[in-house]
Amino acid sequence: MNYRVLSILALTAIISACSSRPTGPITPPPESVDAISKWETSGRVGIRTQNDAVSGNFNWQKDPNTFALSIVGPFGQGATYMNQSSNGVVTLEYEDKVVTGNNPAILLQQELGWAFPVEQVTYWMRGLAYPNSASKITKDPESQLPNTIEQDGWKITYSNFTEVEGLSLPQKMQVSNPPFRVNLIINQWTIQ
Repeated sequence: MNYRVLSILALTAIISACSSRPTGPITPPPESVDAISKWETSGRVGIRTQNDAVSGNFNWQKDPNTFALSIVGPFGQGATYMNQSSNGVVTLEYEDKVVTGNNPAILLQQELGWAFPVEQVTYWMRGLAYPNSASKITKDPESQLPNTIEQDGWKITYSNFTEVEGLSLPQKMQVSNPPFRVNLIINQWTIQ
């Protein structure tokens, strides 16, 4: 082997070693579902309204002050993006339109005709009742995980949970308030 080949191999080994090291402090996993402060989910979504049905893939990132939600139809068609910045401004992008407001649920209702209580769903996604209104929770007698949550006129039905870093989180759920219904199949959870 000549000097050039050895140099390239050594450089490749150094770059590989550097890229596999953690780049920041390691955050311990949350001890309970309600202690999750930051999460990301992705999977499949089906949305039914009185006049429409939409399906596709979703990705939802949430931390205490911001969120980013994307729903993309088959083959990248029908993309809808919504995010909330740290100063509370909500931006909705769809069909070459960009609209801003300060309440994500109102923006979705006004622009797309979707009744989707975004703030409540951030709790329901984790199998928790929204803390700011009354709720009725039915639990599985063995696992003590929720079967249903009824809250604010909505019924949330959980049909499967998955284990993520020692915690049970929803994998398949339905959020309904006829004629509105959202089915979620969560393929991936990342939590902090």
